[in-house]
Amino acid sequence: MDSKKIKQLVKGLNEKLENWDWEKALASSQNETTTRNFLIHPFLGLLNYDRIDDYTHEVTADLGKKKGKKVDVAITLGGKNPIILIECKKSTVKLNDNHYRQLREYCTDVNTSKIGVLTNGIIYKFYSRDNTNTLQTSPFFEFDLSNYGNQDLELLALFMRNVIDVNAILEVAEEIYFLDKFDEALYETLVNPSDELIKSIYNNMGGKRKTDKVYSKIKDLINGTSLISTSNRIIKYEASISNSGIITTQEEVKAYNVIKTIMAMSSKFKNSDLERISFRDLKGSFLVLFDDNQKKKICSLILKENSKIIEINGVKHSLSDTNIASITKLKKELVESALTYV
Repeated sequence: MDSKKIKQLVKGLNEKLENWDWEKALASSQNETTTRNFLIHPFLGLLNYDRIDDYTHEVTADLGKKKGKKVDVAITLGGKNPIILIECKKSTVKLNDNHYRQLREYCTDVNTSKIGVLTNGIIYKFYSRDNTNTLQTSPFFEFDLSNYGNQDLELLALFMRNVIDVNAILEVAEEIYFLDKFDEALYETLVNPSDELIKSIYNNMGGKRKTDKVYSKIKDLINGTSLISTSNRIIKYEASISNSGIITTQEEVKAYNVIKTIMAMSSKFKNSDLERISFRDLKGSFLVLFDDNQKKKICSLILKENSKIIEINGVKHSLSDTNIASITKLKKELVESALTYV
């Protein structure tokens, strides 16, 4: 699908979503049936699905000894066989692993299904099959009615009835799942650097005479301290060549690292929580966020030469002009702010 077509779809979809008072629908969705009627069906309607021609309710999926189990919604795309299965929970329920396992069992039993969707009417988690012909353990796409951006709309637009191409979606999903492995692959590469990596660094250093001793020393230099220093330089470099005119300063990066260290030292956060913390540098302020979402702001900083301010939950605190590490005095406030998004 060309970019012009996607842009048109995104624009139309965004207008539909903005005109839909889903919060009013949410107030009437107190059980699974009303959630399906007031939230999930209208959501499918926004994607141009027809309730009679394109999807049906409660398709039988016999799970081993469990006979007569019903899938909540099965999208057939006008054919006889279900292509997408949707497991629906009531709007007040937080989706969990048990719900995922239920969806996975349905998709395993209904072997014509290519994609599984788990939803409570607000959050929609999209899964595709893996190479063992069962669902992937994590969604390749998650859409949240209460918080979405242009990239989310671009992915959601692929599911619109008038343009849906299941094979194309599966290709997108495969690419997303593959790229999700990047962080782990990079970690393994740097924790256990290969001879090829060390050789590349050696050559970039202008090395002339290879020795095992030099290679060993280079390997030892690839550590957490050197990687943090390099990461900070890369961040600063990327900001300097951007067209925004915003330059992320070394002081801002240091403040971010201090805040993230505070979270890492707290027993209240898991590693998966820490991975969700990022920053966004704006003109006039520096934000520390959860999920790169400005609605999930842990704090904001304004760091000037003679004035350094950090704002947490609307309360401004002055920092030392000379020591950015004075942020640690606000550990309690920062942790409490971050916990509201975990």
